[in-house]
Formats: sequence, C-alpha cells, structure tokens
Amino acid sequence: MPENTDPNIIGQKLGSSTDHAKKALDAAAEASRAVGEAVKQHTLTVLEAGKEHLTAAAKDLSEAASAKYSDIREQARARAEEYKGRAQAVFGDASSRAQLYQNETEDFIRDNPLKAVGIALGVGFLLGIIFRR
Repeated sequence: MPENTDPNIIGQKLGSSTDHAKKALDAAAEASRAVGEAVKQHTLTVLEAGKEHLTAAAKDLSEAASAKYSDIREQARARAEEYKGRAQAVFGDASSRAQLYQNETEDFIRDNPLKAVGIALGVGFLLGIIFRR
C-alpha cells in the first residue's frame, strides 16, 4: 500500500482538515463580528453627524424665519405709522374745515338772523315732506 493511502494517514489528514475548516469558520465568524461591529460604529458615527447637521439646519432655519418675521413686523410697524400719520393729517384737516364752516355759519346767523330762520324752516319743511312718504 502506498503511503498516501494508509488509513491512519487518511484519518489524520481528515482530522487535520476538519480542524483547519473549524478554525477557518471561527476566523470567518470573528471577521464577520468585527465587520459588523465596524459597520455598527461607522453607522452610529454617521448618524450622529447627520443629527448634528439636522440640528444646525433647524437652528439656521429658525434664525432665518425669526429674522424674516422681524423684518416683516418692522415693515408692518412702519406702514402702520405711515397710515397713522396720514389719518391724523386728514383728521386735522377735516377738523379745521369743520371748525371753519361752523364759524362761517355762526357769523352768517349773527349777520342775517331772519334769513337763517327762513332757511331752517325751509329745510325742516322739505325734510318733513321726504320723511312722510
């Protein structure tokens, strides 16, 4: 029998081959665990960086919105002040005109009392006719 076909050698070689296969599987399992752990750590690092970027983006967006809100509020305040000024000017003008008309009417009544009474009677008569209908 040749040396390679000896049942003991074949058994030893099969045993040795089985041991090497087990060690190779153990090494592959260890490599898988190491790769899994590395991927897990990398994923956590990337997720943390993503969270930081999202937080920064939210902060920037909040600040931009706040600045825009302040700008719009300031524009609205300025516009309100402008309209307030216009309204006060119109009210002042109308008030002074009303005062002028009142003074002119009082002067007319003092200067022409009979005409004033006649005009008042005529206006009252016309209003009476209009409201009866």
